[in-house]
Amino acid sequence: MKRFSLILVFSIIALVSLAQYRLIVSSLVSLVAWCVLEVGHRAPFGSYWNPALFEYWLAGIVWVITALWLVRSIIVPLRRRMRERQLALEVPSIIAPSRGASSRIIVLVGYIALMSPFLTPIDPNVQGSLVTTRLLPPLSKGYVREFLEPSSPGTETVGRANRMFIEANNYLLHRTVLLSGDPHTDPPAEGRRSGAAIREFPTVFLFGTDDNARDVFSRVVAGTRVSLGIGLSAALGALLIGAAVGFAAGMSRGFLDGVLMRLTDLFLAIPGLFLVIGVLAFVGQSIITIVVVLSLSGWMGIARVVRGEVVSLREREFILAAKLLRVSTWRIITRHLLPNLRPVILTATVLQFANAVLGEASLGFLGLGIQPPTATWGNMMGEATGYLGSAWWVGVFPGILLAVVLVSAHSLGENLDVNEDSNAPVKSTV
Repeated sequence: MKRFSLILVFSIIALVSLAQYRLIVSSLVSLVAWCVLEVGHRAPFGSYWNPALFEYWLAGIVWVITALWLVRSIIVPLRRRMRERQLALEVPSIIAPSRGASSRIIVLVGYIALMSPFLTPIDPNVQGSLVTTRLLPPLSKGYVREFLEPSSPGTETVGRANRMFIEANNYLLHRTVLLSGDPHTDPPAEGRRSGAAIREFPTVFLFGTDDNARDVFSRVVAGTRVSLGIGLSAALGALLIGAAVGFAAGMSRGFLDGVLMRLTDLFLAIPGLFLVIGVLAFVGQSIITIVVVLSLSGWMGIARVVRGEVVSLREREFILAAKLLRVSTWRIITRHLLPNLRPVILTATVLQFANAVLGEASLGFLGLGIQPPTATWGNMMGEATGYLGSAWWVGVFPGILLAVVLVSAHSLGENLDVNEDSNAPVKSTV
């Protein structure tokens, strides 16, 4: 099974590298050139920063890490094969965790989110010809042509690093993609301008196309990054608020504990969806606003769990013994309480992550989340409500992926909870 996982990862990386080699090289060149310019150039730090490049740089870093891991996993065992009878190709825990299939699915979907710029065969926001490409069923054939405007560094740009940076960014950010559903017919000529064709290739729409003639597979992959990114950010925000409130309430006695718990009850009394919709209606829709609102609507459960665990732990014998030995409060917190709270906090965070992903999808489905053309699982399912009878594939594929992530996250949270309950000894370090 481990060897099969290694072969599968190697095959995927090899196919992606062959299909997107120029995109990968341009991303790495842009990142290296930016580092050189920021370190060696006299301009203020951040003058070359472009937020639109971050996703390409992150995908390039992940690709390099994966390639180095593959080299280590293949070359090192081959060198030991002459001395060992059994070739052990061990997959690191980040690729094949020990928590079962649910954790592997979560890790795989997260890897797809990080590598999404390289895994999308077509720009997810590109609209094809409405005559030949609109609402094509899965596995339909298409034709793609890419144009690139010539880069003009200008007289003020000197140095090889600066020129490489501009040329790489020109390919990453200024490509014009034309799409047609008929491989025997050229794509429409609008938007071509004066650029030269740099790549022409046939393609297959694995998940079909939507009402705006966009590739559904590319949009599902791109939406993975947005949906999981918002869900993870909201879960971490809820963790910070809930853990702080729960820990403060559990450690204190009397008035502060009562105030914090009544505040938690007040937030629990407000329906989460109504709170989110009301805040978004007054503040407006943006990624930061959605993350903040989802964090504020999901911290209460974490606070109650942490508070209950702290109240239980502070009455244990090892805590009382530490107090009798005049151990400082800070040492009791860092060496006794926090190690025992870690499994509870991890379980609550995983479950809150699933709730945040579902909340973002619900907002997108209702039209209150991230707005098109940016793809998320929620707004893709919302756009597909009018085509469920004639074009089921537009909303089914993002819905399947959303269901898989939610089931895997809840299963992982239950497994963590069971493993926590099975650990009878209380973890404590002096």
